[in-house]
Amino acid sequence: MSRDEIKDKLLEYVREKLQSEEITETTQLESIDEFSSIFVVELILFIEENFDLEVSYEDYNMENYSDVTSIIDLVIRNKEKS
Repeated sequence: MSRDEIKDKLLEYVREKLQSEEITETTQLESIDEFSSIFVVELILFIEENFDLEVSYEDYNMENYSDVTSIIDLVIRNKEKS
């Protein structure tokens, strides 16, 4: 799966879950009212199910979920490990 495919899939999910079509790759997700720890848990589950990987405990760091670019990087790093 290419970086663009990962980006498209993640943007679609994040926009839907956070109820904002305005979200871009660099939008700081914490600035959105709907952002919460529950969202992050659901996002991790989404990543694991849709990209066929396991997010390690070391990756449970909010820096990895600050914006879609960071999430894409997380997915790519984990795909390379597996």
